[in-house]
Amino acid sequence: MFQPNPPEPRSLPDAELNAKIAQLQSQPGGLVAAMALIEEQSRLRQEDSLELSKWQLQAQMLAATATAEPAISELQDPAFTRTPTLPEPAATQPRSEVPAEPKIEMVSTPAPVAPVQPIAAAEAIDDIVTALNAAYVQVATEPEKPKSALPQSVAGAQDSQPSSYETTAEVPEPLESHVFGDQKTDISEERDRSTGELTVLEDTGPTGTSAALSWSWLAIASTPLTLVLAAVLKEAGISFSQALILLGAVVLGTSILASIGAMAAVRGSSSMTLVSRASFGVWGNALPGTLMLLVRIFWSASLVLFATRVISPLVSNQSWFTNIVTALALPPEFTATMIVVIPLVVISSVLAGFGGSVMLRLQQLTAIVAVVGLGVIGYFVIRNYSLQDLESGVAIPGSSFVDLGLLVVALLSFTVFSLSGDFARKLPSETPGSKVFFLSFVSTSFIPLASGVIGLLWLYMAGDTLGSSLSDELLATVASSAPIWVFVPFVVAVGMSALHLMASSLYSLSGNIFGLVKINGWVSQLLIVLLVLATVLVPSYLVAVSTLQEAVIELMLIGGVVAAAWAGVFVSDALARTRGYHEVSLTREYGFYGKLNFANVIGFLLSVGLGLGYINGGPQLSSWTGYLGNLTPEIFELVGSNIGLAMAFGLAVLFPIVFGIPRIRKQEKSLAELDERRQELKEFLDAAQ
Repeated sequence: MFQPNPPEPRSLPDAELNAKIAQLQSQPGGLVAAMALIEEQSRLRQEDSLELSKWQLQAQMLAATATAEPAISELQDPAFTRTPTLPEPAATQPRSEVPAEPKIEMVSTPAPVAPVQPIAAAEAIDDIVTALNAAYVQVATEPEKPKSALPQSVAGAQDSQPSSYETTAEVPEPLESHVFGDQKTDISEERDRSTGELTVLEDTGPTGTSAALSWSWLAIASTPLTLVLAAVLKEAGISFSQALILLGAVVLGTSILASIGAMAAVRGSSSMTLVSRASFGVWGNALPGTLMLLVRIFWSASLVLFATRVISPLVSNQSWFTNIVTALALPPEFTATMIVVIPLVVISSVLAGFGGSVMLRLQQLTAIVAVVGLGVIGYFVIRNYSLQDLESGVAIPGSSFVDLGLLVVALLSFTVFSLSGDFARKLPSETPGSKVFFLSFVSTSFIPLASGVIGLLWLYMAGDTLGSSLSDELLATVASSAPIWVFVPFVVAVGMSALHLMASSLYSLSGNIFGLVKINGWVSQLLIVLLVLATVLVPSYLVAVSTLQEAVIELMLIGGVVAAAWAGVFVSDALARTRGYHEVSLTREYGFYGKLNFANVIGFLLSVGLGLGYINGGPQLSSWTGYLGNLTPEIFELVGSNIGLAMAFGLAVLFPIVFGIPRIRKQEKSLAELDERRQELKEFLDAAQ
């Protein structure tokens, strides 16, 4: 029997459905339950649309077969309000779409509806019956409108429903859920959705393609400051062959670490701090992440001090510098530091705050300028020096050689590794890991190796005229030893490299802070600027530069132990995984990675304790270290005083291998089951369309 009112939908409205999905996702294992609920509601919505289409066609049939005689109530009551007539369906060939639904208006009187309309022809009735039979097939195959979970026929009929239907049945709006969405959502957006707020706090990364990743690495790798590394090796008194071996080993190790970090960041589409939650757990990463944040802030301050030491002689030699010192009544050394540090940090923070294309253009410009500067230096060295002038030098003992190598690793390798994921995380997740690894390895290996070799050749062929002063007064030494056409490109390359390295460091710190605390990007940049300026200017005012340099090296070793332990756990865990990270679980404690990975956190703490115990620290800030090595002092004579760096890294690597592989395999199995379930749901929805 025909019902005057449309059938009530059995599916849930969007508001109630989204609330239930959020409630299920807040429970352990709720993702699968949420997907099952979505699948059930999709089926109910298809059935609702089928019933609604059936009701519409029955209404048309009733209108077509109704008698044309006027109703008795209409004849007796002249004031009777006539119900609008229903449109007669066209007597044409059956179409593949549902005929247009009638517009029925409910009357308040119980009198029967008697439209004044002639009896439809038999062909018209047959057409309606044919359309009714085809409706059952059409509802399941008709395409949907964009961002609509209902078939198009139902969406078109919504506006023509009576008011009684509108008050009792709410047509659901587009169902949006990241459970089975095709579009990848940024981590910050996922977190806000869980709280009901949709705001993206992280800016768009500078790398959208693999070519952009190459520019990022080229800008870092082509810095002419690698010449200072060559000068440090020369001043250490090692032979030319030892310097080449050490330089090659450090560059190779740095490239491998950077490639692993970039590959992991692409798999997780997040910063290194967020991705490391898979290794330590969402809450377990708080302690390692905080310690690494402090280490990175100190590294950024050390980079500023190093750049100041290189650039400040140009400032202090200017004629106007004396007037500024007199006006400020500050020590000349500190005044020169302020003049260099404050503009460098402020400009770098502005560039890092914009991020995105601004950082990419800075990387491209820096890479081009730095490569030109290195090319000019290389041409000058080849043109003016001969291999016959090369001094082989005297080899140093093995323990001192290892000691020097570990110091360089602490200063260079772990710093680059901490930045490795920040410019690769915005690459598409489907980018092959082998491609990311190859691009990162090539970009961070050949140019630093070439520039380092050029620097070593220059130093060892020039003899004592350069080696004793290049690391202390880089620009002054180059100015006195090279013509103007070499000095100018070199100065520009040094300035651009210092600006880019500082901006990259601040950009990385902003992502690290966001991985620990939910802070707006510009607020985090302001906080970082204040911390870096305070870390640089306060000690520079209180302590002499020579004493400050020794303290910085001691703190670099302590921070290197923390970084070695963190890198060991991260690298081992990342290499043990065979698939990408689950982005949602990186931000939720009930996800696949859990709250705490007890084994890796304990391994990190034990590695830090072991490493500090075998660091033979200096007399100022690290005199308390070496507490394990003091039990067997001979170990420092055999393998050097910095062996704790290698011990911390080695022990940290073992924990994910020994205790973490079963856990990783279980996580990957659960992710595979989730992907299978998601694929089944997609196939079901595709078949229902």
